[in-house]
Amino acid sequence: NVTVTVTQLPVITSFTATPATINSGQSSTLAWAVSGATSLSINQGIGTVTGTSRAVSPTATTTYTLTATNSVGSVTANVTVTV
Repeated sequence: NVTVTVTQLPVITSFTATPATINSGQSSTLAWAVSGATSLSINQGIGTVTGTSRAVSPTATTTYTLTATNSVGSVTANVTVTV
């Protein structure tokens, strides 16, 4: 049997919004690169996410927090979409 023990926190390599500035009614794509996570979530009512991107359409300037979690703990990164 092989036992794998996770001893490091996840690593968020990048968390970006493209475009970072939008007009009301437009969308921005949040994209991330994460390693070592077993789950990912974004605040502002988005919740658990999978994959590497998510489109958002805020009506006001909004800061999004990405949380990457594994058995060791959690790390976060922030990005702001300006409206």
